[in-house]
Amino acid sequence: MKPEKERLLTVDASDPLNFLLFVHNYAKQEKHRFPYMPGNPWKLREKAVLQPLLQQLWNESLSSTTSPSLSLYHQKEKFRLLFQDENSFEGCLDAFLSWWGSMTGSMAVERFIGQDGFNSLYTIFRITDKEILTIHLLYENAILGRPVVKDQLVLTLRETFVQEEMITTMKDRLGIN
Repeated sequence: MKPEKERLLTVDASDPLNFLLFVHNYAKQEKHRFPYMPGNPWKLREKAVLQPLLQQLWNESLSSTTSPSLSLYHQKEKFRLLFQDENSFEGCLDAFLSWWGSMTGSMAVERFIGQDGFNSLYTIFRITDKEILTIHLLYENAILGRPVVKDQLVLTLRETFVQEEMITTMKDRLGIN
């Protein structure tokens, strides 16, 4: 009997992808979106430049040869382009990291899916032909670019609320009937 190839499923909350969502939401300045900051302390690029740049950085982060899960510190140079000045970039990055590094940030997002949800994701993964798959969870219900690139798949927390919907979304993104 031939041994089965080793396969690996990883589920995480990508720092860079969630930072891009944080910036996207900040640019919207809607009271019921996180982060809402009256007075706009950070100066972003104008919207005509910002939106395409967010999409470009999203797609680059997701398709990079290094994992989109790579620490934001290792990729932060490319995110400076979103801001008009260094103080705005550093202020936004510090605010994001103070939240993201806490119990209510990345840890809460990663734990949100639970064991049953992870088991469902693993079951779907097993019926694919992929040897490796990384699922990136997002705190917000917005995908700024492609939701799937090679062995990288994006799911929002809202897409994981109902297990059947999560399974359908994952199958659709992976092209499984």
